[in-house]
Amino acid sequence: MHCYTTPEDIEDAAKLGELASFCRRMGRETNQGEVGLVIGDEYIAIRNLNEE
Repeated sequence: MHCYTTPEDIEDAAKLGELASFCRRMGRETNQGEVGLVIGDEYIAIRNLNEE
């Protein structure tokens, strides 16, 4: 999946929380070991998919 956002949205704590929840749910539902995000040039690994 590839998407774009604005700097304002990526700095909004509530929106980041929603994104994290979505990534964890997607990882659980698709039986993944990790979901990765790339923001700017930084890779962010989400490994604990049961955490909310």
